[in-house]
Amino acid sequence: MQKLTIATFFWYVFPIVLLFVSSLIIKKTSLERKHGVKAPDIATPFLLVGIHYLSRATFDESFLPYTLLIVLLVSMLIAVFQAYQFKEIKYKRYLKMVWRVVFLVTLLIYFLLIIASIILYLN
Repeated sequence: MQKLTIATFFWYVFPIVLLFVSSLIIKKTSLERKHGVKAPDIATPFLLVGIHYLSRATFDESFLPYTLLIVLLVSMLIAVFQAYQFKEIKYKRYLKMVWRVVFLVTLLIYFLLIIASIILYLN
């Protein structure tokens, strides 16, 4: 049976704190105005690290390789979509779209891991 520890609780609140801190960094440094960087752009690598540690704490196995496989498949689908839709792939637009979709995928997987961890804790 899994125990609820301080470390596990830290990983539960990690995405909220991460998005809050990264939005503060963006506002203080005005990166959005200068370079078009938003809070999810900074938070994505940290969410990948969080997926690794939370999945190891919950299931004794890292879900990071599976997450990266999903990200690669989604990026290929985005490339095919852009090639079909625009008849060309502009790398700046492609990379920006992939990075934002990676954030959404990692956030979804992270929240699913939190729910699975709570369910396992309650059982």
